[in-house]
Amino acid sequence: MTSEWINRFDLPSVLYGAGLSFIIGVVSYKLKALSRSGAFGMIIIGTIVFGLGGVIFAVPLIFFFVSSSLFSMIKTPIKERSMIAFDKIGPRDIWQTLANGGVAAVCVLIYFFTGNIFWYFPFLASLCEAAADTWATELGTLSSAKSISIVSLKKVELGRSGGITLVGTLASAAGSLAVMTSVCLIWPGIKGLPALPLGYYLAAANAGFAGSLLDSILGGSIQGHCHCAICGRITERKIHCGTRAEQAGGLAFINNDMVNLAGTLFAAATVAVMLL
Repeated sequence: MTSEWINRFDLPSVLYGAGLSFIIGVVSYKLKALSRSGAFGMIIIGTIVFGLGGVIFAVPLIFFFVSSSLFSMIKTPIKERSMIAFDKIGPRDIWQTLANGGVAAVCVLIYFFTGNIFWYFPFLASLCEAAADTWATELGTLSSAKSISIVSLKKVELGRSGGITLVGTLASAAGSLAVMTSVCLIWPGIKGLPALPLGYYLAAANAGFAGSLLDSILGGSIQGHCHCAICGRITERKIHCGTRAEQAGGLAFINNDMVNLAGTLFAAATVAVMLL
């Protein structure tokens, strides 16, 4: 086993992956898609995925990151108010980067050390979930309609964790399918990869969408949220209107990054069980 993964290790590929990740991280920082720490997180994840996984792993990660960044640039007054209120605006930091891509990076490491292509599909499912959740947030908040809590089924403010809209749900499904499709388009053209049933890819997409629903359930139940005594709004910010907001529900130590991590981990684990 030891000699096998050593034989698979290709230093030029790792250096190329690190260089590509560095470029993406710096450009993303300049475009304010990532903070400094977020760019550092991107370099770590990108080096692992690009350097140890190769093209087949790199394509869905790049597609997820680029598409999500582009959608985040679409601004409307309604979307900006919603995102600011619930602490979902601004460059992504390292914790947000790791929450979305950390599980994928771990799957690549397991694949590299085992040489088992099976681990590609938990990897893919985690990115399908990350895209599903991000697309739902970025596109769902463009709607002027109030969202409905997936837990209580009551109307809640747009942008609040646990709230869903028709636009957001459709965007979630589209995001998961889009990441899956990016792989289906290139897989046949890469030499040495086995031909696999379409069901494998669909399992990853379905697990990704299911993970985004779990994300909403956790966001509407155990994720901490606060009440601002100044403006009376429910927010995910601990400081709102210049003063400390009071804990209003959920668990104070559970934030959006933890919920996102749980969603990607659930998607990866689900597709692993489905394929086994």
